[in-house]
Amino acid sequence: MKFHINKQSETTAHEQLREQIIFHIGTGELAIGAEMPSVRAVARQLSISLNTVSRVYAELVRAAWLVERAGTHHMVVERKSATELSRPGTDIDDLTDHIISLAHTRGYSLQQLASNFRRRLLARPPDHLLIVEPEPGIGEVMQSEIRKKIGYAPPTCGLHRFQQNPALGIGALVIAPAYVVDKLGADVVDCRRVLPVYYTQIDKVIVALSRLLQPSMVGWVSVSAPGLRTISGMLAPEIGNRHSLNLFLMERIDPVQKNLFRLRRFRGEEYWPIDILKPAPASRQSAITALPAIASDDVEILSPLELRCMDLVFTDSIAYGLIEHPQMVQHQLLSNDSLEKIKAAAGALPQPDSVRGEIL
Repeated sequence: MKFHINKQSETTAHEQLREQIIFHIGTGELAIGAEMPSVRAVARQLSISLNTVSRVYAELVRAAWLVERAGTHHMVVERKSATELSRPGTDIDDLTDHIISLAHTRGYSLQQLASNFRRRLLARPPDHLLIVEPEPGIGEVMQSEIRKKIGYAPPTCGLHRFQQNPALGIGALVIAPAYVVDKLGADVVDCRRVLPVYYTQIDKVIVALSRLLQPSMVGWVSVSAPGLRTISGMLAPEIGNRHSLNLFLMERIDPVQKNLFRLRRFRGEEYWPIDILKPAPASRQSAITALPAIASDDVEILSPLELRCMDLVFTDSIAYGLIEHPQMVQHQLLSNDSLEKIKAAAGALPQPDSVRGEIL
């Protein structure tokens, strides 16, 4: 695996390396269970200090992107063995299948009964899809792209909430980035109720940047702050000191009024308000399938001055339906292969009675 660092960039070498590793894990280029190059090898390849690489690896271990093995080897998050993930109490499966009331007479506690019953439910064939998002905003983008592919948007659930309440996985085929599968819990993993997905490589983005013949202002608009941080690190080598990368975060003004967004300039954890975006007219509603239409005839797109100054603008699949710019490129989050697998899985499930777009 080759990493690239531009020392002329405003983004530090530490940030560039960290975000590139995270991105490559998300796309599957760094496979789950793969051994990472040594600290010394990375430092030598990039001509940066050993301390910088060690600090990046240590941060990624703490954030559970990497695991450290004996002999100072680092590996990409890997699935635990079936033995490690196993649960006690398998001898009461038959009792649960026959009649719940018998459990008490056989000496099992109510807690044992509840745990076993939940596990039996998890073992039943799934009847719906559920997106587990690793970070804020990612699930919303996944929802939008999946809806465009299969005709409806599966509900989403944050990873932390899913970990706190594994019962959310009952009856669900869980769609989650491959790098978080091990964090979903034994019940779901052991029952093979997970559909791992991967992110799209940024090859098309690199090609679009290479066509900029003059120093340019490049914008990236997304509903995900973590996604913007990763993009900043990934594009730093290409942007260098020739172009300027400007990040914009779209956030809903009111959770109830889901069709109005505020656009903010994004730098790290700091935000500067720019303008308010309204939904696109009906002719472009297909591009924002995850968003409800607004009941008004005077709908308009507000194109903030900051965006108009950009020579080229990249957007996620949600922002694409709300941003108006003459040089705009949509970046698809989920790989085409992942979307095809989701479509095939959805075809084997009962069709929902109504569009499932609610965020859990």
